[in-house]
Amino acid sequence: MDTLALSELTTFIRRVFALNLPEPVWVTAELVQVSVSRGHTWLTLVEKAEADDEIVAQLDAVVWSGSLQRIRKAHGSRLIDGLLREGMSVRLRVSTSFHERFGLKLVVEDIDAEHTLGALERRRQATFEALARAGILDRNATLPLPAVPQRLAIISSDTAAGLSDFRRQLTENDYGYAFHCDLYSAAMQGAQTTEEVTTRLRQIARRRSEYDLIVIVRGGGGKTDLAAFDDEALCRAVADAPLPVLAGIGHEVDATVLDRVVHRSLKTPTAVAAFLVDRLLQAEGRLLHLGRQIATAATASVHGEGQNLERTAERISQTALTTLEARHQRAAAQSRELAYLTRAALAGANLRLDQQAALLRALRPETTLARGYALVSQDGKLVTSPEQLAAGRVDVRLRDGTTRLQKPD
Repeated sequence: MDTLALSELTTFIRRVFALNLPEPVWVTAELVQVSVSRGHTWLTLVEKAEADDEIVAQLDAVVWSGSLQRIRKAHGSRLIDGLLREGMSVRLRVSTSFHERFGLKLVVEDIDAEHTLGALERRRQATFEALARAGILDRNATLPLPAVPQRLAIISSDTAAGLSDFRRQLTENDYGYAFHCDLYSAAMQGAQTTEEVTTRLRQIARRRSEYDLIVIVRGGGGKTDLAAFDDEALCRAVADAPLPVLAGIGHEVDATVLDRVVHRSLKTPTAVAAFLVDRLLQAEGRLLHLGRQIATAATASVHGEGQNLERTAERISQTALTTLEARHQRAAAQSRELAYLTRAALAGANLRLDQQAALLRALRPETTLARGYALVSQDGKLVTSPEQLAAGRVDVRLRDGTTRLQKPD
């Protein structure tokens, strides 16, 4: 067996590739690593087993800067930039390149954008059907939306332009409404989006009493930019959120599955902010309307009670006058009766007095003496029996005077 130098073997391998793969071929793969250096885009392509996602094949590839400019011009820069991200399923037209020093790599000549978009659509439909079977598509929508949502837990990238638009719309509202916003920073595109957003949802759930709503916002993007929002795990986490979720992820005409599972989806972050401001404006309007209704009802009640009070006062006054008149008449009658009784009592008393006076006059000693009787006394004591008389002077009182007699011994 001949022994070859390493350079001879690598030259042989390069010739074999050149002879057997003279034309580019289309390959499908998943991007697990994407990096850019000096304008060139370096890719790591893998194929995974369907059963357990184990990698069964792996190759490196490169999109040279000139080819990338041509591909962008043919398909659109936004679309291509969205395709060349980790986690994307791609179909690439590649040629093989084997270098004696740097080994084998694939050189990307073109990208089939429709393949990736089709894969994304199939993934979106699969997620939608899985959530529908689980009966959780409308779970978040059944949560009551607060009338005055001012405490917001925001999930977004801290550098997202959409987040700045959202905050500016809230803080510069024309009505002076105040909002308290806590940012839970997370990736809004790419392979890390699902893990980071679901982690932030769990953190918010532990502090659910501090917030009224959860808001997910990001700037505009194409279908590939928003692929993470069709992920089943992310959408399940949003559907199970303990608070109503509003989404403004700047999507195009086609909606993501996330738009279906949130409480309310609006087109842009600015639209979400406008919705929240309008929600407070409606609440204020209802309060003002209720205030006017209360004021009207209070005025009517006061007026009605005032009329009742006037009628009551009039009845009391009339009753008082009637009572006073009756009492006055009764007092007058009693006064007349008292006068009559007084005169009658005085007349009776005078009569009795006259009778007593006559009796007194009849019983006076002088009256008795006038009829020929005499009062006999001795030593200042009346004598009513002869046996009472002792020897000595005796006074005898007659009608016209007193005489003294001497009783002998």
